[in-house]
Amino acid sequence: MTLNLEEKISLLKEVGEEIIDLNELRELLQWKMKSNKEIYAYDGFEPSGNIHIAQGLLRAINVNKITKTGIRFKFLLADWHAAANKKFGGNLEVIKKV
Repeated sequence: MTLNLEEKISLLKEVGEEIIDLNELRELLQWKMKSNKEIYAYDGFEPSGNIHIAQGLLRAINVNKITKTGIRFKFLLADWHAAANKKFGGNLEVIKKV
């Protein structure tokens, strides 16, 4: 199913807390639709404890909404930062399993 511009904007509004410049978002999506170039969204976190199932589900739901608009998604895991900050005792192997 292909979404029109306003449907894409509506879906993205469900994900973000705030859209700083709606016109800029509209222009960016129009550019993507015309040029077929890629737009990337990024999200990430530093592991500091076991993730709650609701956090994982909400993140998956939001990523799916973003990708439905044609935006590619990159998820960043700050595992090295967690080790440097002594999360899980600074044990990188444990951090990677969490």
